[in-house]
Amino acid sequence: MTKLILLLLLPLLAFAQGPYLPEGVRVGEVTDDSALVWFRLSPLTHPIPGKFESEPRRAPASLLPDNTETWKLPGAVPGITGRGQLWLATREDLRDMKPAGDFQTGPDRDYTVHLKLEKLRAGRTYYVAVEINEKPEKPHASFTTAPNPRQRAAVRFNTVTGLMYRDLDHDDGFHIFAAMRKHPPSFLVFTGDSVYYDNEPPRAVTRDLARYHWQRMYAKPRHVDLLSVTPQYWMKDDHDTLSDDCWPGMDPDFMLPLTFETGRQLFLEQAPVQDPTFRTFRWGKGLQVWLLEGRDFRSPNNAPDGPGKTILGAKQKEWLKSTVAASDADHKIIISPTPWVGPDRSRKNDNYSNSGFATEGNEMRAWAASQKNVYVVCGDRHWQYHSVDAKTGLNEFSVGPASDEHAGGSPDVDKEVQRFHRIKGGYASVEVTPAGNTSKLTFRLHDVHGAPVYEWTAP
Repeated sequence: MTKLILLLLLPLLAFAQGPYLPEGVRVGEVTDDSALVWFRLSPLTHPIPGKFESEPRRAPASLLPDNTETWKLPGAVPGITGRGQLWLATREDLRDMKPAGDFQTGPDRDYTVHLKLEKLRAGRTYYVAVEINEKPEKPHASFTTAPNPRQRAAVRFNTVTGLMYRDLDHDDGFHIFAAMRKHPPSFLVFTGDSVYYDNEPPRAVTRDLARYHWQRMYAKPRHVDLLSVTPQYWMKDDHDTLSDDCWPGMDPDFMLPLTFETGRQLFLEQAPVQDPTFRTFRWGKGLQVWLLEGRDFRSPNNAPDGPGKTILGAKQKEWLKSTVAASDADHKIIISPTPWVGPDRSRKNDNYSNSGFATEGNEMRAWAASQKNVYVVCGDRHWQYHSVDAKTGLNEFSVGPASDEHAGGSPDVDKEVQRFHRIKGGYASVEVTPAGNTSKLTFRLHDVHGAPVYEWTAP
């Protein structure tokens, strides 16, 4: 089968006029005056044909032979060196396009390009085009900047988590991407576990295999299509850093030679994101969002709980508290890769709803509840819920996994805490609309086809 694929590809490799962009162009980290453009060059117009054969669920996943050529695997997107020009326009026909930066790719960054756009206008739609061999005639991506921080404006954003390749519910990509494409949100937040290095095949024990996990997932047509018209903010959790419930310095033998630090670097390479990975942004007067880093600064999960044990680390915690206190946004959303309220499975020891981080969990829930109009959205869990902390009244919404196939593992509904509980896949949305001298905030949980299954409006 591999020989047949190579024979089919030889004409493309010999006569291609590329490089090409089979993974599309993504725009991330959008503010009212800036954005970050990401793309990756390839000699192919489409990924290597086929789908990687799965296996019965096991942890860790099986290994490939050491001599495996990763670029030949089904779904792979080989990279290529190239240079060119990025163009930016405010017209879809590109008649007013202006140069926005030169680029040159190489193997050291896996042939990826990160270009920062600055001095943009608030609330303006822009079109991005990549020139490689000749000037482009149509845009490769579009995005709209955030409104002025002093202006109230309608906004709806979506959040996703748990994107496991084995649990794709369509060959062209997840149903949720097709559903969101019908009504694109203002922006999309990936809350972590965007790929799974450790517990689905092939186990990503090298840089090339880790990169392969990103290629086969985000070159899917549905994913490329949505991300070309929807700006994104990417967060990471355990599986897309290294392995289940990992922390800095935890480099298990079964993942070597891939390490935690290498996984951290790969995330910055494979997504439109920059250090520091904890950050905040405004979307007009009505909304401010905080994206937390839940892996890089945490204490070992198996350390005794106490005042010194942390998930956020001292610097990030101080930053979070001070920036929330300084915010005059109508509503404040903290997005965490892992739960703050839960409840969670009793055997877990990785987040604020677990006993292993009870001290800092109690501190952060009490603090968040003491702030005006602060809410938490979390990823990681393989079920959807709306929970209200019994002690503080803090509201938390769990996104749920990207597909029904990936749902499961819930400790069952806790009626004292949970207003809603559903062991199915889908995504979450947050909508803010102007309402006189304030804004109205509505949370919704959706099924995999986009239908709302739960709605809650802040009082």
